[in-house]
Amino acid sequence: MATWKPAQREPDALRSCVYDYLRTRSPQVYAEGNSSATRLGRSQETMCTGEPLTIDLTVTPVGLASVNTRSALVFSVSGHAADRKTGYEVDGKIVIDRATLAFLSIEADLTVINRG
Repeated sequence: MATWKPAQREPDALRSCVYDYLRTRSPQVYAEGNSSATRLGRSQETMCTGEPLTIDLTVTPVGLASVNTRSALVFSVSGHAADRKTGYEVDGKIVIDRATLAFLSIEADLTVINRG
């Protein structure tokens, strides 16, 4: 039997905001059963620091996986985010349990593309 392990460290404010955006907007992709890339839409979010963050991401179904004996849907994430000073390219992955539609993991790598 697999055991749950907590995150080793808290995500920074930027990454945390991206994760919240994905948790809120990505359910439309698997609820609608889209099999192609789906834009989640541009949104102005507020990070926990009070700073604004503009996010525009696309989610693409990649396939099925098995996570701790659970059948899971895997999606790739790509797009951009920008705060007042810096732009970021976002690449990541979402893994969702097929039976419960619960998030099993959310990952986002942010690469600086523009420094102000």
